[in-house]
Amino acid sequence: MTMTMTMTMMMMMMMMTDFVTKFYVRTKAMPHQLLKSFVRRETGSLSVEAVFAIPILVWAICATFVFFDAFRTQNQSQKATYTLADMLSREEAPVNGNYLTAMHELFDKMTGTEGNHAVRATVVMQIIDPDTDQEETAIVWSEGVGINRHESIDGLQPRLPNLAVGEQLIVIEGVQEWTPVFKIGPATYRFREVALARPRFAPQLCWEDTTGCVPPGYVPPQPVGSSDDGALVSSGF
Repeated sequence: MTMTMTMTMMMMMMMMTDFVTKFYVRTKAMPHQLLKSFVRRETGSLSVEAVFAIPILVWAICATFVFFDAFRTQNQSQKATYTLADMLSREEAPVNGNYLTAMHELFDKMTGTEGNHAVRATVVMQIIDPDTDQEETAIVWSEGVGINRHESIDGLQPRLPNLAVGEQLIVIEGVQEWTPVFKIGPATYRFREVALARPRFAPQLCWEDTTGCVPPGYVPPQPVGSSDDGALVSSGF
């Protein structure tokens, strides 16, 4: 009896020792196994990818809409500016401040947006400087609505083509303020468009009266072979 109990207790102790040993080995290796299992498993990878991809996708959609709207606004501004230049090129009577105000209102209607818009009309003329006897481009008149007039030709000179002496050119500048719907890129932007046109049905475009038909202080040279009263000068033969 005693021998049997002793054998039973020894077997139980051996079983307990084996269990404890295996449990300790498995518990010690568990963090490494869990890490390997986590790395190898692919469940939930779609959710992780979505967390990174969705913000980029939303930003790309918003940016596409903003850039499309910017190009659309620029196209509208160009068309409106060209229309104003074509209007002035067909005028035969002098224009005034009321005419420019109406042009500004038409520009707002054509662009279809609200904002700090501006319109400026300038007429330039190719003349011969009486002091230097050299050709130069001078401003006949310049007026604007929402923007200051041109006081010097320097800002326009790079945009002007070659002109013949006595020829006039109409320069229309349209400025449109644009604000994007989404805060991507600049908060606001001002599109500046320039359109050039020559007078179509009249040799010159005057401002208010005939005094605004030539550059201030400029006296057109008289044709060779004529006197002050318009009579022909004797050739001396």
